[in-house]
Amino acid sequence: MKKTVIALAVAAVASVPALALDKMPEEAGFSGYVNLGAGTGSIESNFLARLSGVDIDLGDDTVTDYGSPDDEDITMPALNLNLSYTFSSLKTQVSLGNDLADFLQFDRSTRLALRHDFDSLGRMQIALLSSAFPQTEVWADPYLLDESRKETERSTTGGRLTWDKFFGSHFEYKISSRKIEIDDERSGESDDSLSKAQRKLLDREGDINRVELGYMFIMGEGRNILRPSVAYIDRDLDGDAMSQDGVEVGLTWLYNNKDNFRWVNNVVYASLEGDKKNPIFNEVNDADQIGFASQMFFPGLFGLEKWEPNASFIWGDSDNDIDFNDATGWLFSVGIGRQF
Repeated sequence: MKKTVIALAVAAVASVPALALDKMPEEAGFSGYVNLGAGTGSIESNFLARLSGVDIDLGDDTVTDYGSPDDEDITMPALNLNLSYTFSSLKTQVSLGNDLADFLQFDRSTRLALRHDFDSLGRMQIALLSSAFPQTEVWADPYLLDESRKETERSTTGGRLTWDKFFGSHFEYKISSRKIEIDDERSGESDDSLSKAQRKLLDREGDINRVELGYMFIMGEGRNILRPSVAYIDRDLDGDAMSQDGVEVGLTWLYNNKDNFRWVNNVVYASLEGDKKNPIFNEVNDADQIGFASQMFFPGLFGLEKWEPNASFIWGDSDNDIDFNDATGWLFSVGIGRQF
């Protein structure tokens, strides 16, 4: 199953985030960040249905053939909030919030994290992830033709470990695992020619595991930062025809003019190999995925002290051996954030 459209290319595409864990406040107490905004764009997917609760359609409810998906225009609100409490004497921080990366992937996950800064080992964060409002809905049976398809909720739970500056270096290590659950998974039930075992091959529930290693090259006293990365992705889904694994490579460039703006750019490419043949198409679904993301921050623009207007653009394309699984999307969003 295509987990998202903008994320088709990968989790890192959604990485318009900080390049590493932020510096921990020196004083004990609460701190945080809030960002309000909206985004508009276009999506092509045969698997995504809508965002529940905010009534935003992500795909057509009726398809007439197994070709590539049609595009769907979208407009959606963006709210990102992080609240932290720092125990400065313990070099420990507890935080609750959601990530811009997840917003860009239509995966509204709430993150509860515990972080500790070790003197020589580096900085480590352990986070628990769980779906939040609004939920993403997918089609219960995406392969149903010439009839209105039924929507069903998709939820994710999991965890993520981030370890950067380990042993005093500029390496960063991330490992994450998420469990995908679909309330009413009925993939393939509309095709009477499929056996029960063949329908099981289309099951989109299961685990998505990811291991990533990155390195930061800091130049010009921090004005420019380059971060190449490599990751292994294992989509270990219950349906073997939907499972994939492969390698992703990425490059992030950050330009930091502290007085005027920050500019973060990401490009990623992933090559994924399918496990078994899809019984509807009699073909293994390999995929090439590419994505690009760019975001600019303008601290203090128009004299707004402590406020940070921002704008972002993200694009992704997933080219699959099975055309029905193709996905493309782009999203442009603007917002204003404030640290406190």
